Amino acid sequence: MLRLVIVSLAFACANAIVCTKDVCQLVRCAAVTAENCVGGSIVANGGFCGCCDSCVQSLGAGDQCFSSLLLGVPSTAKCASGLYCDPTTSTCKKIPNLQTLGKRAAVTCAERVNQMQLASTNGLPLLGQFIPQCETDGSYSARQCKGSVCYCVDASGSTIQGYSANIGQAASMDCKCARDQSDYMKTGLIGKLFSCTDSGSYQRYQCVGSVCFCADNLGNMQQGSPSVNIGNIGALQC
Repeated sequence: MLRLVIVSLAFACANAIVCTKDVCQLVRCAAVTAENCVGGSIVANGGFCGCCDSCVQSLGAGDQCFSSLLLGVPSTAKCASGLYCDPTTSTCKKIPNLQTLGKRAAVTCAERVNQMQLASTNGLPLLGQFIPQCETDGSYSARQCKGSVCYCVDASGSTIQGYSANIGQAASMDCKCARDQSDYMKTGLIGKLFSCTDSGSYQRYQCVGSVCFCADNLGNMQQGSPSVNIGNIGALQC
């Protein structure tokens, strides 16, 4: 019965499902095992609002896919590595190489949202349509959430690989470290180290060269923090 209620909520909400702090206490999780997830992969806490494990099937080139999901609703299938879900055809396609992407005209987050609004019906987004989060200047917010997963993106809205979190664990996820690291790598410079958490936020310590110190959430040295050699980083009490 609860599963039917969850499905009904998904179709009733046009923008998102609200994953409250205690929502998992109301959800009964079905066991996800290798026996009932044949041909797929088990994603820990990848289910509804990050409450349950999920089975995600891998899709091949040309397979039907969903490029947009309601916030909080888990995906049961995804395009295999090297493929992406084309929102125009709703099929898995090969990811273009970097040279091809570089020739594509950049579209700001605000412009993207405006395009979606113009294409919508009566000004309302299509059911399940993914609407990116934008900053006040029209750029993409560093953290984006789709389905039950939140992830980091660069200023152009492209996913920064390696940084993500289940939506139920993303309250403090700001992607500041992941965004700064991505921007720095694009300059071609070397020598600066970035210590990021798995969700893309700054670790409580940072290192410049061989010197490490306690850092704030922007990666800057905390006032009064001692500096230690990178080999003694364990001595920091951040």
